[in-house]
Amino acid sequence: MEHSPSQDTFSQLAAILESESSDLSEEDGEEEALLQERDEAKEKLAEFEQASQALLAELSSLEDEYEIEKRCREQAEAYAAQMNRENMKLKRISAALLPMLSPGDLVSSSNEDEVPGEPLLDPVCQYWQQIKDLQAKVSQLWCEKKELATRVKELQDLVQHLQEQLEEESSEKQSLQAFVKHHQQALKRVKRASRLVTKEYGEVSRQLDLEHELRQQAEEFARQMLVKQEKANRQSTILMQNAGADSQLLQALEEVAKMAGALKEVTLEHQAKVKDLEAQLAERPQLEELHKLQAALDVAVEKQVCLERQLLQAEERNTELGDKVKLLEENAKLADASPPGPCPTAPPPPPPPPPPPPPPPCASPVDPLLTIRQRKGAQKAKRGTADCGTDDCKAKAVEEMMARIRSGVVLRTTRGDAEALPKSVAASKRRSTVMELQGLLSAMNRPTRKSSQRKGSQKHRDTQLESILQRRRRIVDCPCQAQAQQQHPAAEATGHRTPLYPGVATTRVPSLPEAELPRIPSPNMQPCPDTSESQPGDSGTAAARALQHPEEKSPTPRPCQQRVMCLQTSRRIAPSPGNKH
Repeated sequence: MEHSPSQDTFSQLAAILESESSDLSEEDGEEEALLQERDEAKEKLAEFEQASQALLAELSSLEDEYEIEKRCREQAEAYAAQMNRENMKLKRISAALLPMLSPGDLVSSSNEDEVPGEPLLDPVCQYWQQIKDLQAKVSQLWCEKKELATRVKELQDLVQHLQEQLEEESSEKQSLQAFVKHHQQALKRVKRASRLVTKEYGEVSRQLDLEHELRQQAEEFARQMLVKQEKANRQSTILMQNAGADSQLLQALEEVAKMAGALKEVTLEHQAKVKDLEAQLAERPQLEELHKLQAALDVAVEKQVCLERQLLQAEERNTELGDKVKLLEENAKLADASPPGPCPTAPPPPPPPPPPPPPPPCASPVDPLLTIRQRKGAQKAKRGTADCGTDDCKAKAVEEMMARIRSGVVLRTTRGDAEALPKSVAASKRRSTVMELQGLLSAMNRPTRKSSQRKGSQKHRDTQLESILQRRRRIVDCPCQAQAQQQHPAAEATGHRTPLYPGVATTRVPSLPEAELPRIPSPNMQPCPDTSESQPGDSGTAAARALQHPEEKSPTPRPCQQRVMCLQTSRRIAPSPGNKH
């Protein structure tokens, strides 16, 4: 069989790989064997160290015993030498005393000497025996010491061998430390490069944030410029259409344009916020939050429907109040313009229809917390209706008049209507519109004060309006009261009023509650001198009494004062053209 060159190369590569793997396995085996030998040598060294420590401890104890025995031997030798000296002294004494003694005394003394001599020789023998024992022990210890010396020498040889191995391992450790140092330097270079990269990234991110802020500022500036351009276009169109408007109307238009611009900015801001919120919701869509928001949206839609119904009711009531105010103005103008003369009384207009019932409660929302809040709000509303009914009616009347003033300002009048109206009527309506706009703008631009001051100012305005209405009723009714009583004495019994001026039909104004009296917070309204004192607590009842019983006597002012005050009140309460929708 013939082998191809590719098969030969593959076989060679396989052989090379096998040889490399075998070399690696042999190296691994050698390393493992060296590691095992090193571990065994370390264990043996530890055992030798323990044995040497035990031998050294035993040797130290033997040395201590040897020292003790040596001291005892020296003491015994000193005692034996002392005893020998004493014996020598006694022998000399006895040799000196022998010629003086008799033989009997010598025998008795010899017997006495023999008896105590035996105990003197016994401790010497004991000491010699102890010395012999100690010498045997010392010789034994010398043998043990020689054995220990040989073992210590062997241990020293082993320690030297282990030190050589330790030096080899220390050299390997140094090589490894050099390798690690090289890698640490490379790592430092990498860290330095990464630090530079992070610094550059931070600069780029800061530049990006700066560009983003500049872009937002540019967009804000462009939005402001767009709002200004729209305002300028609106002003130019209004000026082109109403070229003959007076300075007050132009000022009012400028203020309206400012308010429109502010409204446009607010709407743009709200749109931007809505976009941001939509982006956040798109980034983090959660089903629970979506369900909650959907439930809140349903509740808000239902509330909006309820508010729209209430708004329709308020608009209907607003139109009724506007009709009543127009009737009052027409009566005042006719009373000012027509000469006095008898005329038949007109029947009183029908009373205003009762307000429609409140809308049915909205469907129960999905969220139980909202239902609990709605129940609490309904309970609070039921409790507060008896106490705060008049205040709510007053506030509603003021809001309706303000809404009527806002929606009733018609800046673009048709030419046919302008030509049909007389010049005096158009001028008076324009003046009244400008005055209402000025009052509205001044009330909006007026800085907010404390609640006590606001309540006091509202009461003061209510009392001012009520006093003005009372004064107007007195002005309209009092000049011809005496004449009416003289000419028609029977009209009072039947309940009909005599006409104030001849040729003018007067209508009895139905008694309105205090809540239905419109209150216009106008800065042009100033208190006129009043002859009657009115208490703040009885202001509403006094106004209603003045409207219900105009036949009560009051001091008659002068005719010039009557006409001036009637004109002032008609201008203050005159509605703007186009209020009736």
